[in-house]
Amino acid sequence: MVKAIRQAALPERPDWFAYKLNEEGPRQAAAAALSARLGLDFAAEDFLLTKGAASGLAVVLQTILSPGDEVVYVTPPWFLYEAKIVFAGGTAVPVACKRSTFDLDVDAIADAITPTTRAVIVNSPNNPTGRVYPKRTLIRLAAVLAEASDRHGRPIYLISDEAYQRILFPGTVFSTPTAHYPHSFLVYSYGKTLLNPGQRLGYVALAPSMPPADAAELRSGLFLTQVASGAWFPDAVMQHALPHLEQLCIDLSHLCQRRDRLIGALTAAGYEVHVPARRN
Repeated sequence: MVKAIRQAALPERPDWFAYKLNEEGPRQAAAAALSARLGLDFAAEDFLLTKGAASGLAVVLQTILSPGDEVVYVTPPWFLYEAKIVFAGGTAVPVACKRSTFDLDVDAIADAITPTTRAVIVNSPNNPTGRVYPKRTLIRLAAVLAEASDRHGRPIYLISDEAYQRILFPGTVFSTPTAHYPHSFLVYSYGKTLLNPGQRLGYVALAPSMPPADAAELRSGLFLTQVASGAWFPDAVMQHALPHLEQLCIDLSHLCQRRDRLIGALTAAGYEVHVPARRN
């Protein structure tokens, strides 16, 4: 990672350190890597480069929400979901996961949806539970959102926070919600994969199955939100480094050893423990 950033800091043309928007080269690299990883056909034009997943979530929420719109999120959550929803003018609606498995409670999410629901946030692999939501659950959720969108006369967006998408332990099968529901945003951060949260880099990607008219409108809206913020595009060096950073990942085998050591110690001490990303 250090080598990639050092290389990216060496200017190759006069505008190397100029203001950056969504540069084409990094977008193409991100789209190609994500398509290969998930087996979907993501388009570079549907990528917006951001300063990590946190700013990606902010861009999406501030683009799609009107005052009073509700956003459903799953608890226990990443600690900033509620604050970001409120900051964007929305109303945060927490829904608990299933306590025994930490899986999505799709029935509870369905019950929480109202005519003012604008989005549902899911996070898989989940922070803090470590749960990876199985495909069958995501298909059920997609059906619920499609039915509710038709019933209320406007799409309910699915925001898929996939900051830990590449941190998968052996035997774990990951399915992205964007494969099952067209009105989806995929939010990603390189900070978790590379253990460098201070070097802010990530993106928002529209689901490949997003209806073309909606995709065009959202591309424009998201971009204008980024421009208005003045600070939600990654810095020049991080954009230049992205194609190289995309090829890197932390040592997952070592991370797995640390997980198993902790689980063993807690179990020996008498705790009943859910093993992150082992049960699917």
